[in-house]
Order: sequence, then C-alpha cells, then structure tokens
Amino acid sequence: MIDIDEFSTAIAEIYDASLSADRWDAVLATLSRLFGSPKAQLSYTHSWSDRQPFFRFHGFDPVVLDRLMAQYMVLTVTDPRRTPLTFKPVHCRQLVSENILKASEMYRQVLAPMDIEYSMFVVVDCDDDARCVVSLMRGADQPAFTVADCEEFGRFVPHIGRAIGIRDTLSRAYNLAAASQALIDGVPMAMIVLQDDRILLTNTAASALLNQGDAIRRSNDGLQASTPAAQAQLTRAVAEARATRGEAVGFTMPAGESGQLRVVVRTLELESAEILGGRAGAVALYLTDSRRPIETREEIVRRLFGLTAREAAVVCALAQGDDSRAIAARLDIGLETVKTHLKHVMQSVGVKRQAELVRALISSPAWIAAPQPAPAAPVRRRSRAGTQRAALRARARIPV
Repeated sequence: MIDIDEFSTAIAEIYDASLSADRWDAVLATLSRLFGSPKAQLSYTHSWSDRQPFFRFHGFDPVVLDRLMAQYMVLTVTDPRRTPLTFKPVHCRQLVSENILKASEMYRQVLAPMDIEYSMFVVVDCDDDARCVVSLMRGADQPAFTVADCEEFGRFVPHIGRAIGIRDTLSRAYNLAAASQALIDGVPMAMIVLQDDRILLTNTAASALLNQGDAIRRSNDGLQASTPAAQAQLTRAVAEARATRGEAVGFTMPAGESGQLRVVVRTLELESAEILGGRAGAVALYLTDSRRPIETREEIVRRLFGLTAREAAVVCALAQGDDSRAIAARLDIGLETVKTHLKHVMQSVGVKRQAELVRALISSPAWIAAPQPAPAAPVRRRSRAGTQRAALRARARIPV
C-alpha cells in the first residue's frame, strides 16, 4: 500500500497539473514509480473545442511512439480492452482474455511493438462531452496488474477528475478572456481599465498610446500623465467617477506639443470588474487623441450608405474635420465637385446639413473599422525596468 507521504505528494502534483499541461508529465512519472509501471499515458478528448485530443506520455521511446501513434488512433475503436466503466480502475485481463487480446490488431500492430503486455486504466467522464483516460502499462517480463492494484489506483481517481475539471474551467476562462481581448482590440478608441492605481486591461489602441508616452504612460503597473497638472486632472476624474457610481466624467489633457487627449471615465459594474480580475471601484477610461483622429474606411462607408467610391472619400474627409476646400485639395478635385458630391450624399442619407451628415456617420458602426494604430516606440522617459515588467506581464499567461 502506498504510504501517506507519497500519496500526498502525488495528489499535490495532480492539482498542480491543473494549471499547466506540461506538469502532467510529473504526475505520470510518479504514478509509474508508485505502481512499478515503466510506461504511463494520459489522454483527454472533448467536443467543445476544435483542438486535437490531448496526450501525455511517460516512458515511451519517442521514435517508436511517433511511428505507431497513427496506427494507435485508427485501431482504438477496435481495441478489445475498451470498457464503459467510469471512475473505477480496471486491468486488461478483467476485460478480455489473453488469447483474444493477442489476436487483436491493436496488440499485434501497437502494443507488442511497444512492449505493452499488461495495462491498468481508468476512464473519467469529466462532463457530458469530455473524457480523460489514465493508463499504466507493464511489459511481458513484469507481473500482471491485480485487483488490489486497481483499488489502490482508485484512490487517485477523484483527484484526477477534479484536476481535469479545474483545467477545463481555466481553459474556458482563458479562451473567453482571449476572445474578449480580441473584441476590444478591434475598437480603434483607446480603452484602459484601472483598479486602484493598477492597470488591469488595455486594448491595442491604448497600448500604442501608452508606449508613445508623451501624454500618458505606464509607471510601476499604474497610469501616469505626462505633467503634474494632467496627473491631478486624471486623479480627480477617477475619484469623481468612483464617487458618482456610474456617471461618466470627461476631461481633456495635453498630448505632446500641440495635441489633446479627450478622456471619459466611468466606474465598472462589479460583475464586469470581477471578470477582469478586479473588484468594486474599478474604472474604465475611454480616450481619443486629437493627433490621431479615428479614420473611417471608405469602403465601409460606401457600403453602409450606398455611396460611390468618390462620395465615400468626401464623407470620410469631412468627418476628419476638412472643409470643402481642404477636401478638394486632398482629393485633387474641384470645389464645385465637392459640393455636388456632398449634396448627393446628404440626399442619399436623408439629412439637410453637413453636421447631421457627420453625426449620422459617427453614430454608425463605420468608425469601428478604423485601421489599428501602428505600435509607437516608447519615449525615453520609460525605464528599462518598466519595459522588462511589461514583457513579463505579456508572458504571464496560464498555459492550457
């Protein structure tokens, strides 16, 4: 019987493996040692992901394994050792006679070449669409597994099932977080979430703004404005947003030599903050940079409003602040041509003034298709240590 210290160590390794797929290697090595089995395998399949089945192996010759793995996958459905039992370890001779096993294609093509004569395994149904199988294997020069071995192995099964369940939960959470990050990265407006003084989340546009560093930047995982006056504005706006609980607070701060950042701050709902790893008091900042107006793709505007390519170009230039003369110069067309295009566009959209046309454009989803900002080189005021910390944060992902 496995003593309590070795059992406790193995259980700790099992739960540790729920955080990283690679750590199942240590679990398999420990189980192999405890049960005198040179080889061990873990396989995991599920239907909620498009990924291939997950396998970990211990004690196999990589060359032989690589050569026979395809045959193993094909012959699995014909394996005479298959069992519908779950959560209860069994050994192969409980399921099939030696003659039947050795007559099978699985034995002749896979098991014998791998020197697998005896196997003990358990099938763990993690949920309705996921299944984990843990197998321990011995060669022909070793004794067969016994019922006592299966009972001892059964002590580990509940913990393996829970660890796989934790892995699934973390994997789904990671996938949800990655999908959410991809969603906000597609928004051209800069977005930052703060918890106290710590940055919890940024999208691509905000990262570019922080890296540029001449308006706001990272400082010890926090957000810092470029001037004391701007920092005071930022601190007041965040405090006001937290105090008003849901009311948005807007302000403007300098950006570079002549630009401006327009900022709106509001408190996040508690549920939203918790999803991001925050808590009550987390705030979201939405920022636009006057030096980088959000450009709308002309093709998107053309399709949304049923315009010609030239009309869409005129509308996009108008939305960026150009007047008729500037539009004519930009597009190299006559002033009267610009006016004619604008007249046709307003008739098509159903508005009477240019201001209404711009409002119709910016209230449409057209702006969401703006090009992503190019990454900016960090300003020199950012320390090397800060850059290293950002790199460490980028690598701090939960492996799944």
